[in-house]
Amino acid sequence: MASEVFVDEKFAELAERRGPPPEFSAMAGHDGAGRQAPFLSTVIASRGDRRLALIVVALSAFGFLAAIPYAKVPLLPVAAFIPAYEAALFLCDAITAAMLFGQFRWSRSPAVLVLAAGYVYDGFLTATHALTFPGSFSPTGLLGAGMQTTAWLYMLWHGGFPLFIIGYAMLNSREAAGAAPIPENRCAAAIGIAVAAVAILSAGLAVLAVNADALLPAIMSGNTDKTVLHYVVACVWVAGMAAIVVLWRQKRRTVLDLWLIVVACVWVFDVALSSVFDTARFDLGFYVGRGFGLMAASFVLGVLLIETGGLNSRLAAAKALLDEYARTLETRVRERTAELAHSNETLVAETAERRKAEAQLHQAQKMEALGQLTGGLAHDFNNHLGIIIGNLDLLGGELDASQKELVDEALAAALSGAELTRRLLAFARRQPLRPEPFDANDLITEITKLLRRTLGERIVVKLTLDPSIPRVVADAAQLEAAIANLANNARDAMPDGGALTITTGRRHLDEDYAAEHAEVSPGAYVMIEVSDTGCGMGPETLAHMFEPFFTTKEPGKGTGLGLAMVFGFLKQSGGHINAYSELGKGTTFRLYLRPDETPADKADRHAATAEPLAGSGEHILVVEDNARLRRVLVRQLGELGYRVTETGNAAEAVAAFARHADIDLLLTDIVMPGELDGCGLARAFIEARPNGKVILTSGFPGARLNDAEVVGTSLRLLIKPYRRKDLAQALRETFADPSLPAIAPELPQPNGS
Repeated sequence: MASEVFVDEKFAELAERRGPPPEFSAMAGHDGAGRQAPFLSTVIASRGDRRLALIVVALSAFGFLAAIPYAKVPLLPVAAFIPAYEAALFLCDAITAAMLFGQFRWSRSPAVLVLAAGYVYDGFLTATHALTFPGSFSPTGLLGAGMQTTAWLYMLWHGGFPLFIIGYAMLNSREAAGAAPIPENRCAAAIGIAVAAVAILSAGLAVLAVNADALLPAIMSGNTDKTVLHYVVACVWVAGMAAIVVLWRQKRRTVLDLWLIVVACVWVFDVALSSVFDTARFDLGFYVGRGFGLMAASFVLGVLLIETGGLNSRLAAAKALLDEYARTLETRVRERTAELAHSNETLVAETAERRKAEAQLHQAQKMEALGQLTGGLAHDFNNHLGIIIGNLDLLGGELDASQKELVDEALAAALSGAELTRRLLAFARRQPLRPEPFDANDLITEITKLLRRTLGERIVVKLTLDPSIPRVVADAAQLEAAIANLANNARDAMPDGGALTITTGRRHLDEDYAAEHAEVSPGAYVMIEVSDTGCGMGPETLAHMFEPFFTTKEPGKGTGLGLAMVFGFLKQSGGHINAYSELGKGTTFRLYLRPDETPADKADRHAATAEPLAGSGEHILVVEDNARLRRVLVRQLGELGYRVTETGNAAEAVAAFARHADIDLLLTDIVMPGELDGCGLARAFIEARPNGKVILTSGFPGARLNDAEVVGTSLRLLIKPYRRKDLAQALRETFADPSLPAIAPELPQPNGS
């Protein structure tokens, strides 16, 4: 569609620049909008057209008036005059009729068809008059003509043509009022019918005129007019004047209407000089009148010929415009083809990007679904493990050595289950982390000591550490687990031995790289690179290696959670991981972590305290909906030297700290039934006890834990399941830190409030 608009605008621009052809005269006129129109039968007469027609009528009238005094002057008879005059007249009528039939084929106007038929009628009677005129082809005329034949033919000829003009004008008025044109498929038949009807009419009138001596009154006496002729001429005059009046009353007078008025006027002058003001044949009036008749027949033909010349000129101009338009269009097509080719390339690239984004979205949705599943399982599983670990901790201090060994084994199994839960949460990116600034080089150096013993002597561990890297902010324990996991995978990929290289350095991930990896934010990073010389991985394995439970190891030798855990840990830490591998050439993992932007000498608010782990009788409000876990927790707190008030939900807790003004610390689970969860309860407690302390606990960082993660940046968060020593340490650090929990504005609004 845009190309079509361009073509139309270009063609109009070229046409406007070239202007109208000079050959198109004023007689061709213009339509109502000022544009050149193609045919006289549709062009509205302009002021110039009217002025020219008036001049022609005035000159004709002047010649008519000048000839009247001399109309009766006898002149020598010229035998060749009538054949020559009427041959010219017949040619004019025939050519005019043909051109009007051509206009009818274009316009399908019944009015134009009737006018063309009038010229056919005029031509037929002209030919008949010439054949029957005495002395032209025989002394008495052909076709058995009598004394009155040519006189009556002249009157029928000159009286009939104005009637066709009147018919044309009346049909023209109907068309202007909205009458339908003749259907295009019937135009040829209409022309045939019109010509046949006029031929029959002309033949009938010719027969009547040939027998005029017997059927019609005498209007000639030899070569002299008889009085009755004046009455007949009067009727012809009335027909001519009626034609003029009807044409003049047209509301939208076309150029053809205007020149038909001129024809009718000159036609009247012809009849007057030839039959009224003269006395006999071959006087001055006879000759001049027929000269006016020839003029009348040539006016419409002349303007039609001029119009045809104008059409030819416009056709030549249009051809030149079309040639230029074709060249312009060809250029435009080439340009558009190039644009489309470029657009196609862009579309292919965008399609590839979209598929890549869809794959990333699918992976993210899959991870989210798995996260929801594992998070829900972890919540209940951690509560059960908390009860087991808590009770085992209590039993450990009351049994002898042989029994304590059994308890320790059970406790180790429970802690192993807790570690598995943390790994599940890590790959689901729901494991609550404890980010803190530390030196990555120091951490790698320490863990390498352990790796050299666990990897075996056949694997050489090489370190290439950049001493200038800044500290990173992450969960150090999770980073150790991630490096250990990558090292174990490298060991499995090098069964015959090889080299494991760990490298650190500074890297900057730019916006282009971030655009290709939706999870990456551009900026500075600390890179930890772990490379091996093992068997490597193919493209298909690389595409799925971070998916949970995907493994290439034999059954029983891998859970498929290791790399998923590393991926989840880095994503949750605001970092990034990528991998490069080729079959037979080894694998390289690059871990990117954000550098620490805080001053190196800033005091660590979570540093270990030297305070003793036992309590000093502080009053603690415990809120836990799991009754068994609550009993274990209350007993542990009692043995640590704290006073305890326990409740099973937030509503009971609000009533409890309203009753007990001496509560020093709120220890509450985050996820609890009811409208008020642990975060909302913490806000309410701090508002009631501005100097109170808060510790939040959770075994499931799920939907409502999103608020807890915000709180966890300012309040202490204790992750289930936890050991008795972890609980004691958290309590002593919280009581010893004077800055906690002066963060009431940071607490989120409780759910449901």
